Amino acid sequence: MRKKHVLEGIMRMDRVRAVLRLKEQGYLQREIHRRTGISRSCIQDYLRLFEVSGITLERATLLSDTALTETLKKQTPGRHRALIPDPEFGVIHAEYLSRKGVTLELLWHEWIKEQEAGYTYSTFCRRYQEWARSQKVVLRGEYTGGEKLFSDYAGERLSWWDDSGDEHPVEIYVSVLGASNYIYAEASPSQRVVHWVSSNMRAFEFIGGVTEALITDNLRSAVTRSCRYEPELNKTFEEFGAHFGVAIVPARAAKPRDKAKAEKAVQDVERWVLAPLRHERFLSMTEINLAMAPLLKTLNDKIMQDYKLSRRDLFEQLDQPALKPLPAIAFAPATWKLARVALDYHVQIEHHFYSVPYTVAREEVWVRMTEGLIEVFHNNIRVASHYRSLIKHRFSTLPEHMPLQHQAVRSWTADNFHQWASKVGPETAILVTTILSAPAFKELGFRTILGLQRLERKYGTAPLEAAAAVANARRVPTQRFVKQLIEAQLEKQPAPATEPEAPIVLHSNLRGEKYYH
Repeated sequence: MRKKHVLEGIMRMDRVRAVLRLKEQGYLQREIHRRTGISRSCIQDYLRLFEVSGITLERATLLSDTALTETLKKQTPGRHRALIPDPEFGVIHAEYLSRKGVTLELLWHEWIKEQEAGYTYSTFCRRYQEWARSQKVVLRGEYTGGEKLFSDYAGERLSWWDDSGDEHPVEIYVSVLGASNYIYAEASPSQRVVHWVSSNMRAFEFIGGVTEALITDNLRSAVTRSCRYEPELNKTFEEFGAHFGVAIVPARAAKPRDKAKAEKAVQDVERWVLAPLRHERFLSMTEINLAMAPLLKTLNDKIMQDYKLSRRDLFEQLDQPALKPLPAIAFAPATWKLARVALDYHVQIEHHFYSVPYTVAREEVWVRMTEGLIEVFHNNIRVASHYRSLIKHRFSTLPEHMPLQHQAVRSWTADNFHQWASKVGPETAILVTTILSAPAFKELGFRTILGLQRLERKYGTAPLEAAAAVANARRVPTQRFVKQLIEAQLEKQPAPATEPEAPIVLHSNLRGEKYYH
């Protein structure tokens, strides 16, 4: 077996400097061993390295631990490869990631061709890996009280069974405060946006206040379009953040360190809350939450080794005093849907049709849906509001949403026509009743009555009422007959007397016929 070199051990450079210091003070190797506890063979190896390299105690004191180690390695017998300069590993790394098919072996071959003296492929890989590890540094998160709440779903699930024996898995929502690590967890029916928002709302109620920011995962219920710089939030979740006055900050995709607190909290919940319940058989989701509550309390009361305090103690000291108050008005979760208005100025929501102003036809609108209300927004302005209807394939239409010509058509109802006829007179009312009671298609009757309304506007109420009396007596309920009666009645009336023409007054300003020739 190859003997492990002294520089590959765990000797610290401060101890190496101590060996050199005692040597320069005149102590023998036996005395150095007694004073430092380092083996005599190891002392001998290091002293030989210092002798070969010519490094003095003064220089060794000025060098960093890394620099001193590398200097001693270069002077190690049999390690002539260490004298070969390394390639530009930054350039190598960029090329390695530039496209598929580029391998470290290919890059080594390209590098070795340009070198007078190079090292083997295995050494090339080892040094590249050492360089890559040195580039990976982690920024440790710093959290202040009341600043951040992290939320996510656990990977593990629990289930409940109904009376028929069917299993219903539930999601486990987990949130944790950044400063105190105070954890909240609950069972939720699904990861749908309504359940996601409701769980975050109950998390704020659990801690008794609101943080400055809410850090979430990139799940669909939170983020509609993922982006590193400007992610697009789900409309319902965005409305939730505005109501609570909390800044929602989605973590970057595939960057678990952005929500490391949530990852650790999920792990703790899976170990100390879910695992003890793995053999339980629940009959409802409520039973699951009741069983989780005492285990969650135990987890928050457990002393953490790093802090020597429990999560609850830290919460009361750091987070609780800094939380913003909860909103005075309860938040009603609503779902949002992007829809396009049809040509008939209606939008379809769950197989029911709701009207919007006709000027918005063919435009894209946002529809906000609550349990009892449907609201339509265009250009961030609410343009329509309806009570929610569960009747499928029906229309909820407001008259003010219709153009004038459509409002006129919509007014074609038997009740409206009866009301109009009653205002004209009893004979007209009888005539309209006769027309509407005819076994013909009702649209034809409506058109006949529209013709009578036009006669009223043209000739007046009295002629129409007189003609209607004759039509009722002769049992001819048609618009044409009524029109003929009115016109005949008007022809019998004497022509109005014409006034005599005024005499022409001659005066100096009057121009004669010769003026125009």
